Amino acid sequence: MNTVDLGEYIFEGKSHFTKSFLHVLKSSSRFEGFVECYRDKIRKKIRATNYDNDTVKDVLAEIEWAYLLLQVDRFSRVEYESYGTKEQNPDLTVTDVQSGFVFNIESKRIRCTDLEWRFEAWKQRLARQVIAIPSKLAFSMDIDSFDTAAELVDRLEAKTEDVVSYITETVIALTDEIPPGSEKSYFVPGFEGVFEFKLRTPPRKASSDYTSYYGGSFPIFYTHKEYMKFGDEICDPKHLGQMRPDMVNILAISTDSNTHDSLDLGEAVANLAELAAQHSDDFFVKKGFEGGSADFAIQLERLSGILFRSLWGPIDRAPNILWCNNKAKCLIPKDIGSILQVMDYPESTNPFKAF
Repeated sequence: MNTVDLGEYIFEGKSHFTKSFLHVLKSSSRFEGFVECYRDKIRKKIRATNYDNDTVKDVLAEIEWAYLLLQVDRFSRVEYESYGTKEQNPDLTVTDVQSGFVFNIESKRIRCTDLEWRFEAWKQRLARQVIAIPSKLAFSMDIDSFDTAAELVDRLEAKTEDVVSYITETVIALTDEIPPGSEKSYFVPGFEGVFEFKLRTPPRKASSDYTSYYGGSFPIFYTHKEYMKFGDEICDPKHLGQMRPDMVNILAISTDSNTHDSLDLGEAVANLAELAAQHSDDFFVKKGFEGGSADFAIQLERLSGILFRSLWGPIDRAPNILWCNNKAKCLIPKDIGSILQVMDYPESTNPFKAF
């Protein structure tokens, strides 16, 4: 089956993700072979989502880990739901062809909230309108507030036309007045101290047919409780129940939320360890562990580690964060752990980012 037919087969022509998925298939021959091999399973899982975007993304998150693993020569054998689907079992089984070592991966995706999606949609609409302005400039946006995120998003949506008009007028007025390499910052009227946009003239910008967009900083959704979401995933008895006894089992967590990062994972692990040490049985019973903290501790022994890749990707660290459970029955070999931390997309360009 050729690449186009394979993509159409998976989504049955019922999802706008089809075109982006074709790009993913074309970017890796190994991954295309994986999808070809498991095309019926993948299509069945996609179909079961009723093509709900967020649920489809949960399925794509599972096979995205397969994509990453298949970029590693030693992990050329990656199986999908190899233990069957009648019982709860891990998503991926990976064989290190060099040593013959086999381990399992269970995938989980932390979703964006509806409010985050609203803000992202608003931001994209605004950016598209500003990009359409002919100029030699580039712009970025920094948005933060002491208001609740919901109040701020409501205000931004209500004032979209005013914001676009102000930015448009400012860009047009200053398109020939900002020297190359310099920058000017402005607060949008009505959002003083909240919404700052910055204009600069990139030294190497070749075209004046459009205004370039350089992104920005948007920390408005941080609650300082992000670690709790990681804790929910680690504490889910369904995840721990899918771990196979006497094997290395890894919980792989991805996210399309801007607010979850590696520090939250560390805080979640420390918080759960403290609760278990304090024998906080009520907490663990509410999470689904009938025997409380003792039951959680026993099941946690099956979890060899947690692999996490944030939306931000690497800056000054390895692409992936790996927490190893030193109390697990089966420990992750050091060489395998090192590979998991550095495995990445070809040329560090994530083809799944289009979803």
